Amino acid sequence: MHLIYLLSLLLLLTPSIEAYHFRGGTITWKPVNNNITAGSTVSIIITQTYSWTSSIIGCNDSMIAAQSPSINIGTKAGAGINLTCSASCSTSGGYVGNEVPITGYCTDFSTALDLTVSQRSDIVNLTSGTYFSATFATTGGWQTLALGNSSGWSLSSSIDIRARSDNGLINTPPVATCISYLSIPVNVQQTIQIPILDADNDYLKCRFANGSSECANACPPGSLPTGTTLSTSCILTITGTTAGDYYLVAIQVEDFITNTSTTPLSSVSLQFLIYVYAATTCALKPLLLADVSSGVCQGAQVGVNFTMTFTVVNQCGSERTITDIATLSFPTIIKSALVQNATNTSVWSMRITWIPTANQVGSQVFCAVGSDK
Repeated sequence: MHLIYLLSLLLLLTPSIEAYHFRGGTITWKPVNNNITAGSTVSIIITQTYSWTSSIIGCNDSMIAAQSPSINIGTKAGAGINLTCSASCSTSGGYVGNEVPITGYCTDFSTALDLTVSQRSDIVNLTSGTYFSATFATTGGWQTLALGNSSGWSLSSSIDIRARSDNGLINTPPVATCISYLSIPVNVQQTIQIPILDADNDYLKCRFANGSSECANACPPGSLPTGTTLSTSCILTITGTTAGDYYLVAIQVEDFITNTSTTPLSSVSLQFLIYVYAATTCALKPLLLADVSSGVCQGAQVGVNFTMTFTVVNQCGSERTITDIATLSFPTIIKSALVQNATNTSVWSMRITWIPTANQVGSQVFCAVGSDK
């Protein structure tokens, strides 16, 4: 029996949208087989997940179901770019010259959030003992940021297939993800638990990204409001002081053999945007519920249909209405229509179905948000 472990995070927010095409993402990888033989070729799967503005880079249900065609970046920043080696390239084990593209296939979209999510997974064959940094970097611009330089972006993750010192196996790095944008009310401190998961059950720590390859021209803490903190357990505490501002959160999630280790086994990038919105008469956010527990691993079996039902409750009466339950997932999640309850019009629901495949064995992170207007 092959099991996939699914972590769901339910974040509640009110979105606001502006048309800049790139919104961040994450780069991770895993070995096809974590056993290692000296001098052998090792196959790994590199997975890239990126968020885009859907009014510029479109997606629809047919593209998700067929996983074809790939998203169309056109001539915008990121088009035709590969995931390149940015450090330790002499020990990249054959990756240089065989780089994988960044352009992926649509997994999610939300009209309400003006959001498209793309993902691609590539099998790459490397020489055992390989280690290097893989980076998606380009010119172009983020949404205009309140702090930091909005020109250009860079996300970088380390790939290291050397044997672990504790068990002689190849490490499997963490996975992390977050919907972009997250919207927060002005002048109200917010605490955001970023979802992270590690298939090896290693000790995980989060830190702010630093340096040009990890965050280009918008690195924390300078890209975030004064007083913003990130705990090692990946809890972000932030207060937006001006409505209409956008901030870039760039973090690295790292795994360690023990809680006292100082050298990470790997480092995985995660970047997303935060938008600050003006206060409304009703400050209550949509209440998002599911038939599985938030933040808890759920088992799913290869080839067996997996379902989840989400319910979102409008807590502001006639002042607001539910617009979507947006998701950030992986191939191939099929979503039902968002349906309003006939007897209680404040309640809406949506069902997702997924049949896991063999190459998805391991950890998958699923995020959902309820949005209103």
